[in-house]
Amino acid sequence: MILVTGASGRVGTALMVQLLRRPHGPLRAFVRKEFDAVRLRDRGVDAVVGDLVLGRGVDAAVRGVSTLVYLVHTVDRPGDFVAHELEAARNVVIAARAAGVARIVLLGHIAADPESPSDYLRGRWAVERAFAQSDIPCTVLRAPTIVARGSAPFELAVLAARRLPVVPEPRWMRTCTIEPVALADVVEALTAAIEERDLDGRSFDIAGPDRMTLASMVHQWADATGRHRVFIPVPAEAYEPSAWASWLLNRHSPRAARLLLGAYRARQVCVDPSRRFPLPQRPMAYRRALAHLDG
Repeated sequence: MILVTGASGRVGTALMVQLLRRPHGPLRAFVRKEFDAVRLRDRGVDAVVGDLVLGRGVDAAVRGVSTLVYLVHTVDRPGDFVAHELEAARNVVIAARAAGVARIVLLGHIAADPESPSDYLRGRWAVERAFAQSDIPCTVLRAPTIVARGSAPFELAVLAARRLPVVPEPRWMRTCTIEPVALADVVEALTAAIEERDLDGRSFDIAGPDRMTLASMVHQWADATGRHRVFIPVPAEAYEPSAWASWLLNRHSPRAARLLLGAYRARQVCVDPSRRFPLPQRPMAYRRALAHLDG
């Protein structure tokens, strides 16, 4: 049986669609809300409701599971993000060991680093380490910003350009280098990692073929979606104003926005070509990924 944790998120939803199309045997989902569980059960998926940080429902979720797919983050939870990330991963590891889970597929972040000034990136590194030390074979797929509607980091990056005719452009948008990756390529890589056991114990980067600044990423999005914007360079970093602006424009939590925007302090690129995930086709170009967005 395959268990997908975080099955109601943007990547999880797309992965579940992919897995339901292909014969993988029994499929189980772990979600936090009963509403999401009901939707999945209507599609024939065994769904368990619980909370990884509290450890609620984890034992029931991992029972009889051979492959566990970990797509969870705790950005929307108040308190210490790094501690919550580590607690959720530890609870899964303990339950997975006890249940005899054979392998884990983890979606991490390409810039995860224990020395990062970003709480988000330190938390993602802590999750990787928790699974690496679990003695359960783990395939780690590390992605930068994923180009998709509903992908919170991507939505936050383009939020001001979506809502405002004149867009302030803080310095971090002009200095962060990124290789944005299409959602379809992330799902393809996750599916391959689930199916191919010879990838166990290895770590890969899933990155797009185009390297650009975050500002260029937003400019190209505005152009592709027909939004004619005036971009005004701002000399300051302005992370805090950007976080509050996200709340004013779209009711994102300032704390969650601060965590996710903080990840853009680091280069989100694959620095070693040998680490790129062996997709069967060339990763989707950014312009093509934009063409797959629904608005």
